[in-house]
Amino acid sequence: PFPKGEAPEPISNSSFFGDLKASEVPLEDFLKLTKIPIVIYYGDFIPEKRTDNPHTDYWRAASMMAARWAEAINRHGGRAKVVHLPDVGVRGNSHFPFAEKNSEEVADVFDAWLAGNGFAQKR
Repeated sequence: PFPKGEAPEPISNSSFFGDLKASEVPLEDFLKLTKIPIVIYYGDFIPEKRTDNPHTDYWRAASMMAARWAEAINRHGGRAKVVHLPDVGVRGNSHFPFAEKNSEEVADVFDAWLAGNGFAQKR
């Protein structure tokens, strides 16, 4: 959700679901998201440009919308971040990065984010 009046334009994609559209909520509801740190992780194989493959194109559109959403949260004083694991040196993950063979490596990235946001590491 985005604050009322701040939803970005839909992102065109070749997914079965059609274009990816944002929803809007009252600003006071949206501001609740600014009270907690938020991180979203994406794995590999997400194309940068539109593709005819509906599965990968959905993830392209979803990650683009997630980045816009995080920007909106941050613009309103929150702490949101979208992490593409390949950008931080973690490769070989699908859309279930914590359930894969390199889950320890993914957990290390998450632990670093937790520590950087004032949470004690539990592992």
